[in-house]
Amino acid sequence: MDLQSLRTFKLVMDLGSITAAAEQLHTVQPNVTARIRKLEQDLGTALFQRAHRRLIPTHEAQELLGYANAMLSLEQAAMKAINPKDQGHIRLGFIDSQAGHLLPRFIPAYQNRYPEAEITVEAGVSGYLNREVEDCRLDAAVVVDRRVRSRDQDNLVTHKLFTEPLVYLAPKNVTSLEEALTLPIMVLVQEGGGYRNFAIDWYRSQDLVSPKVMEISTIDGIVACIRAGICASVLPLSIVNSFELQARVSRFSLPGEDAEISIVLTHRPELKGDQRIGKLLQILQGNPRKLS
Repeated sequence: MDLQSLRTFKLVMDLGSITAAAEQLHTVQPNVTARIRKLEQDLGTALFQRAHRRLIPTHEAQELLGYANAMLSLEQAAMKAINPKDQGHIRLGFIDSQAGHLLPRFIPAYQNRYPEAEITVEAGVSGYLNREVEDCRLDAAVVVDRRVRSRDQDNLVTHKLFTEPLVYLAPKNVTSLEEALTLPIMVLVQEGGGYRNFAIDWYRSQDLVSPKVMEISTIDGIVACIRAGICASVLPLSIVNSFELQARVSRFSLPGEDAEISIVLTHRPELKGDQRIGKLLQILQGNPRKLS
């Protein structure tokens, strides 16, 4: 079992077709088929079933894909570690609530160090991004620290970047926190509870009755509903600047120790010492006050 066979296998899995894989590899279909059959012989098991001209991955193929991703990622990390001409290509995940204000600062600073770098960014919720990192589809991710509530960071290295206060955002005509607390709140959907749990924890710490909670998948949707007078929300302070909400909504500070979140960078253990990760940390940890 060699790395080239694993690359071919991964491409077939990603594209779902031997023909498509052959086109991307600039080779003929029999060469790809031969690679897959050799891999099946080495492993002693079938990786694909063929039915009605469709290629269906077996359970063993799904299992192998995770190992193939890890091995190919480790190869890439090794090449980058010893290659002084590394171009710095990187695949990053950002939680929605941080992407808007971190990316405009991150990208120019990173490109200053790696002018030829290809930067791929994916936005999503913390649990999803952590799994994408662990499965080698992302190199690193900026997420909310979930270690107290979830195990999706257990196999990843975690670096604390900064803490950020949570604020209560309400329609513009709301003039006090007490009035805002009478409204239902809308929060971002997060596996394991996410912002819902942060909000409920704060209510409990203040001996308040938990509010009616609505969940939605986008910050844009939350902002639109707040401005329409439908609800309030508990969100990171950076949202106010990212969406230019200073004059559009009412903002109230939240008292107590539960009124903040920790933002962390996660990556796989084999990328410890990777120059790209070091640059990420240098940029994102450089001046936390500017990032809040």
